[in-house]
Amino acid sequence: MLKQIQSGVYSVGQKLPTEADLCELYSASRTTIRLALSELEVQGILERIQGKGTFVKRKELQLIQTRSFTEDVLMQGKEPTSRIVEAKVIPAEMPLNEFLHVPQDAPVNQLLRVRYADNEPLLYEHTYIAWSLAPGLVNDYTDGSLFSFLETKHNLKAHRSVEQLKPILADKTAKKLLGIKEGSPCLQVKTFTYLADNTPLEYSFGVFRGDFPSYTIERHF
Repeated sequence: MLKQIQSGVYSVGQKLPTEADLCELYSASRTTIRLALSELEVQGILERIQGKGTFVKRKELQLIQTRSFTEDVLMQGKEPTSRIVEAKVIPAEMPLNEFLHVPQDAPVNQLLRVRYADNEPLLYEHTYIAWSLAPGLVNDYTDGSLFSFLETKHNLKAHRSVEQLKPILADKTAKKLLGIKEGSPCLQVKTFTYLADNTPLEYSFGVFRGDFPSYTIERHF
């Protein structure tokens, strides 16, 4: 049964056959089938929903935030990709100018990206970086780790960050960009990233989809 799940015969979210059908399929007793299902449930591979049946559970993805989303997803054995939805320069209005410590209406790079793990959208995020720190960023940056790009291209090395997490419900933007139902549970993450001298490097506003079981955030720069 495990091999069939791993090979994709039973995909994530798919309902398994009934216990009676599994008994016949594997030529096993009801007790043996129940023990097997219980063991796979303990391992987090299956989940039983009262009155509905047994389903293949989404593999837990723990994002241990070391430096960038790209590196985090690679650590989990998945393929990280991102798509830039929008890249433009905007004036720093309140409170963005305070977040970035720039004058009001000063130019700011704004990126809107959707981040993927194995081609499945995991989050979308708005990223704001002062133009004075990284002029031309919206034209030069195309893919990969943004922090690595900033360090290589502009000699800007992230030193620390502060995270603010809040449970929210998916709005129309989350529905469109993450492919989830409006009103679904999500996790909002606001991130303030600083250089070693406490100059604000980046402010980002991201929304994680809530149907991934676990997020672990531990940043080291």
